[in-house]
Order: sequence, then structure tokens, then C-alpha cells
Amino acid sequence: MNLDDMLRIDAPVTKSKIVTFIRSTLEKREIDGLLVLYKYCVESITNVHLAIEAVGRNNVKLVVTKGRLLNKQPREQMSLDAINRYLDLPKENIVFVNQENILKEISDVFSGRYGLKAGIAVSDSIPSLNYNLSYFLLRGMVQQEMEQKTYAAPLKKPSTQREKFIQRAIAHYKSQIRLRVLLAFLLAETENRSYLGSVNKSEWLLGLFTKFGTYHAADFLPLASLYRTQVIQLANHLGLQEFLTSKVAPRPPSYKYFFNLSADEVDRILIRIESGFSVKQIAEDTGLSSKAINKVNYYYQSSAYTRTVPLIPKL
Repeated sequence: MNLDDMLRIDAPVTKSKIVTFIRSTLEKREIDGLLVLYKYCVESITNVHLAIEAVGRNNVKLVVTKGRLLNKQPREQMSLDAINRYLDLPKENIVFVNQENILKEISDVFSGRYGLKAGIAVSDSIPSLNYNLSYFLLRGMVQQEMEQKTYAAPLKKPSTQREKFIQRAIAHYKSQIRLRVLLAFLLAETENRSYLGSVNKSEWLLGLFTKFGTYHAADFLPLASLYRTQVIQLANHLGLQEFLTSKVAPRPPSYKYFFNLSADEVDRILIRIESGFSVKQIAEDTGLSSKAINKVNYYYQSSAYTRTVPLIPKL
């Protein structure tokens, strides 16, 4: 079979397999319900629909995280509109959680205020950042490079002051993402629920998620066997055509900035990398440039550590 044909799924069968897997696992563990940490994306909304299919809408809880920069218009209104339009859940099952107080401690670590309190010397060259600003500052610093398709976060030991700052900013941003996992598990475990993560296979293979973050540290990853284009096929089957038309761009931001490729092109490369094709063979088979393929392959190879559980030596 042509590898491109393998990217097309039988959506009803795929849905049935995922729902059956979730149901059977919950029965073995005697778990009452499911929790989804909501984000305005096709993966999150698809997960909620699968959760409803598995346990019924009364047993699904949706958690929407908020903070000073997370609850501004129009983002909050976009989230609320999508929840109301596409997710038929009881209002009492939708919870808004504000992270601000807990995140202040994380911000203190990043800015150096925590180090000062603990008697640790902190370099004056690292500017103090308010809560949740590191990501936005990082985006501002590298925006021009992103637009020119030349930006990539440093994947080895940083050497320049700028690289060291970017590393620190990324670490700060990831800590906030991991904090949402703590909130999700706190709510899930106090109500005997399991937590669904929303990473898809394309993100998983490229390392476009935070290790032990909201998309990774979960009881279930229902979409981690589906490339992004396959998730979109499943979402269409679940009746989310209107959401897909209004929300999904031909090129998701990460693909656009890092690879200058569409989701379909990235998936065509990834399925061939997994099948053992060389860069030359992929270029001949897809008609895509070797430069783009090399970059996708680089992210695939260099992010392998993100897909592993904690390393345990064999003794």
C-alpha cells in the first residue's frame, strides 16, 4: 500500500477502537469519569467528544486554566464560544481554574527573586519577568527569525548570552505548562477520574510538546497514535466540520515557523521516516525538498528523549 494511503483512516473504526480502549481500562481500574484540560484546538475538542462517547457527558469534566494573560479577550471568549457551540456538557462540569498565585512562585525562580531570598547570587544580566511573560518576550525576541523561517530553539548547550536567556525563558514557560498537569491531576484524583492528554502523533514524533506537560503526563493519550491529519479526519467524523473550517489553518504555527510545511507535508515525511526511508528516498517519493526533510528529520532525531519515560539503568 502507498504510504500516503496509510494516512487515510477509517474514522468510525478508529473512534470505536479508542472509545473501547478507554472504557475497558476504566472498568479495570474502577474509575468513575474522565477529565480533559481544555485548550482551543482540534485535539482538545476531539478528546472531549471521545470522552463523552466513552463515559457519557455527565461523567466528563472540562478544566479551563486561567491567569492574567490567559483570561484576556478575545482568547477567553473564543474558548467560551467553542465550549458552548461544540461541547454539550453540563455547566457544573466545566471548571475555570486560575493559576496566578501558584505561578508567582515559578516567576520568582525565573526572575531571581527566589534566589535572593535563599541567599543565592543571581546574574544581573537576566532581566526580571512578570508571571507568564517569558513566552511573549521570547516570541518578541525571535519574531523576525520566525517570519524568515530560520528560528529554532537551541537544542544543545547554549553559548551566547542570548541563547542562555532563551533557554531560561523556555524553561520558565515549560514550568507553567507542567503546573497545569498538577492542577488537572488534583481535580481528577479527588473525583476518581482519569486525565486525558491531547498530544497527536505528529507533535509526539517532533517533540512539539513539553515533556511531562499537559499533552504528555496523562492517564490516557487517545490521539497519540494518530498523525495530525488523521486527527482532523476523526474530528470531521465527529461532526466538527464547522470548528475545523473556522479554526484550523492550512499550516499550524509550529510547522510554519520551524519547517515552512503544511500538516499534510509534515505527516507524509514522518510516516516515511518511521518506515526507514532515507532523506533522498523521501524527497524522490514526495517531491519535497531535501532541506525541509532534513529539518523534520533533525527534530525527529533530536527530540527522542522527550518520548521516553524516566531512564532506568539495567542492573
